Amino acid sequence: MIRTGALACVAVLLAVATPTSAQAAPVWTLRWAPNPATTGMGAWESVEDDRADSHPSAGAHIKVSGDAYRFDMHTVDRDTSTDRQRHEVTGNRTSSSSSLRWLEGETWRVTYSMYIPSSLRATTSFTHIFQTKKPGAGGAPITVTSLRRVNGVQTIEHKIFEPGILVGRTDLEPLQNKWIDIDYEIKIGDGTAGAVRWVVRSGGTTIVDATRTGVDTFISDRVRPKWGIYRSLGDTSGSLRDTYLLLRNLKSYQLTSGSPTPTPTPTPTAGAVSRGRPATASSTEGSGFEAAGAVDGDPTTRWASAEGSDPQWLRVDLGRSYPISRVRLDWEAAYASGYRIQVSDDGFTWRDLYTTASGDGGIDDLTNLSGSGRHVRVYGTARGTPWGYSLHEFEVYSG
Repeated sequence: MIRTGALACVAVLLAVATPTSAQAAPVWTLRWAPNPATTGMGAWESVEDDRADSHPSAGAHIKVSGDAYRFDMHTVDRDTSTDRQRHEVTGNRTSSSSSLRWLEGETWRVTYSMYIPSSLRATTSFTHIFQTKKPGAGGAPITVTSLRRVNGVQTIEHKIFEPGILVGRTDLEPLQNKWIDIDYEIKIGDGTAGAVRWVVRSGGTTIVDATRTGVDTFISDRVRPKWGIYRSLGDTSGSLRDTYLLLRNLKSYQLTSGSPTPTPTPTPTAGAVSRGRPATASSTEGSGFEAAGAVDGDPTTRWASAEGSDPQWLRVDLGRSYPISRVRLDWEAAYASGYRIQVSDDGFTWRDLYTTASGDGGIDDLTNLSGSGRHVRVYGTARGTPWGYSLHEFEVYSG
């Protein structure tokens, strides 16, 4: 059924008046993008390569290998604490005398490609391949990406280290022996002011897109990213092997205010501003039903979520902030009886533009919406069928 709807709630917070002065739209500003061939090991604020000098005959354990950084780990390697192994790099060096400083109140993003061979296996104790930490010796990580055995299954997961809040997890074995892409965002905040988003993609397919808000992502001073292999020797599954890890295409971005938008608001864009933009989803039914199928302008393709689970969502990154006046949903047979249309400036904090608990499928053409944001999502709260959620088209219009 074709339906029109206006803003359902929080009108005071989301009403957009005609601007009286220029407003800055948040943008991701590239701060660091090392080229292994030219930057070499100068990309890092610090390098922890066999710091206990346990295996000098192996030479460098961390090195440039073609267009990638390579981390070699041998079963005989030991850290200064002999119950573990560590070969890691830390920070984002931008010159011989300076490195990026990730500070409280800021939002940062790192993207990179990673190759995990089958010899780098998940363990029953810790095997970390990415961390965020405060500077200085000792102290617990803030967040960790780890290879962990869960009920005997090899997984890759991301957690808020203390108190052990799981952000996302998926099976490791389908991601081994190939290049996968990681997109990680962290809003640095004390107490409940922090947030993280962890995205894993393989061959263009989103495997995980998980977000946690209201978490503690700050200890003191500043935050630094760490990459490499840091693992305990306490594994009981017999999974420790001579192995390696490869990283390439590393980039760090800071969320900045960007350039002010013109005053008044720019002329509305003809057509859907969501067309062809990057889209991700909470889950997919399988190959051929990825999020991109709902924003490609082709009514024969679609996104479909995993079946039988609420909530599920589909989000699109418009590339910059737009005033949103209309959203059009073309449901497949698996529709939402309850859902929200939400917008966000940073992909973490969401605001409702529209809510319903009486969806009946077909086409929902929601007009007279009032709000703005860079990210827009449909957040399904209740399925209208025993299946999942499925959209042929998710169109966002500016005006």
